[in-house]
Amino acid sequence: MAPPRKQINIGFPIFAVGFTPKKPRIVIGGGGGATRAGVKNAMILYDLNPLTLDMTPVAEHQFGKKDDGCMSIAVHPKEKAFVAGVNSPEDQVAEGRNENCRVFHLKGDQFILRDTHKTLDSKDPFFHQKVARFSPDGKLLVTGTTDGKLSLWTWPDFRSAVPAIDHGGEISDADFDPFGKQLASVTADKCYVTDTSDGRTVWSIENPMMQKTIKSAFRACRFGIAASQGYLFLVINTKDRKKSYICKWQTSGWKLHRQKAISNKPTTSFAISDNGELLGYGSADLSVSVISAKGLQNVYRVPNAHGFPVTTLAFSPNSQLLVSGSADGTCHIAVVPQSSGSLYLIPLCLLALFMVVLLTYLVLLEDEQEL
Repeated sequence: MAPPRKQINIGFPIFAVGFTPKKPRIVIGGGGGATRAGVKNAMILYDLNPLTLDMTPVAEHQFGKKDDGCMSIAVHPKEKAFVAGVNSPEDQVAEGRNENCRVFHLKGDQFILRDTHKTLDSKDPFFHQKVARFSPDGKLLVTGTTDGKLSLWTWPDFRSAVPAIDHGGEISDADFDPFGKQLASVTADKCYVTDTSDGRTVWSIENPMMQKTIKSAFRACRFGIAASQGYLFLVINTKDRKKSYICKWQTSGWKLHRQKAISNKPTTSFAISDNGELLGYGSADLSVSVISAKGLQNVYRVPNAHGFPVTTLAFSPNSQLLVSGSADGTCHIAVVPQSSGSLYLIPLCLLALFMVVLLTYLVLLEDEQEL
């Protein structure tokens, strides 16, 4: 029997989803930008019923009609705080007044705009804040932009923790290690690991080649946590768009531990569960899949989960639900089976029981022979 799942039409293109740390709530952000009349730009918080998978709106903030869509969201791990990446109207961007990073607090059933900040220097409205993520303790926030600027901020005062780093290309993803001491970030051509105390590059790898000859590009990165702590997972798409891989690196010594081809199309979004056991990814073939972090075995796959490729993914805090969003305006919610590794416990227990019974029988047989 297939695990329960549900698809819900949100009504605008979705570019960001995230779970709140306590209640089963989902925040969704997106929009049509300033050029699509009638398609709102919004951030909406929903209550999620984990049994029926129904969603009920709790709070909504609609951005201005001349604003861009909400392209990224970070949910604070301890506070009722949300950071959204939304470009100001084009005339403000052209004047260098793009307050593109917006800080909200939830009060009752309302999003309250607390601050706006500038994390993007470009005056071209084409560029935006693509990445926003809090450190596990909530004391740091990283933002990454499509013009290549990686910034690290202290929270809640929003001061620069280290000088901004120019990666020289679109930053497609960034993630903190479980202790907030290191930060991984990727552009198409390079993966960086940065020391968050001083901005020093700890490790980097350039121009990935799969199967030694196929030119490829980095797409996403996640540090392992809990069960997968001590590893860095990198998603790599081949430039011919015929394969996608996950590579698992040991963070001690930075040695490649394992790699696996996961799709015949590019991977478009990536996430890791809070228990560190599961990796979720969306593919350009419109599917959503889950594999185990330990052995990279297949756990779950939903073909044609969306009409357009997945733009964003998030696991629930208990690692039992996976939510995905797409530019087609749909949100897909799925109950995720446990990692295939846990399924091995059943035959192992049966084997152990058999050995106990066998040993008991042999001991009794030996006693009878002695009598």
